[in-house]
Amino acid sequence: MKPTVKLITAFVLCVAISTPILADQVQRQMNVRQGPETVFKQPVAQIVPGLAGAKATSQNGRVGNEFVFWGYRLADGTPAFFYACAAVPGVDCLTRRTQICVSGQTKVLSENQSMGNVQKLSCQPVCDVNAPKAMPCCTGSQQTADLEVGLVSCGG
Repeated sequence: MKPTVKLITAFVLCVAISTPILADQVQRQMNVRQGPETVFKQPVAQIVPGLAGAKATSQNGRVGNEFVFWGYRLADGTPAFFYACAAVPGVDCLTRRTQICVSGQTKVLSENQSMGNVQKLSCQPVCDVNAPKAMPCCTGSQQTADLEVGLVSCGG
């Protein structure tokens, strides 16, 4: 597993800048433990009004390092996913969005842009002996960036 893949499980939306990942090389993974509060300063219902009254389901995942999604049950009981994508060169957020749903049927409920925190990383194949243990081959910083965000449901 690449060191950049581990970051999102412990941190925030990550943008790996040392080696771009092509969209066809990334797969859906259900390994995100942090909620959207680690990325956004405002409540999710202020970013996407459709999340007003929604409850988090902890069905969180990622499609590559630049695209993260969080599961919710909307106020009307509909399951949905809130997502955030750092649109960097080589990353197709729309293609990654289609990978949220296992069924392949993704219905877009809303989409827009919002400022959020991202962790910009530069990772090397060879590590420094004195490097921190959490990300031994990477250096980086947290920055604020404009993210593509939206809400989708799976199925017809």
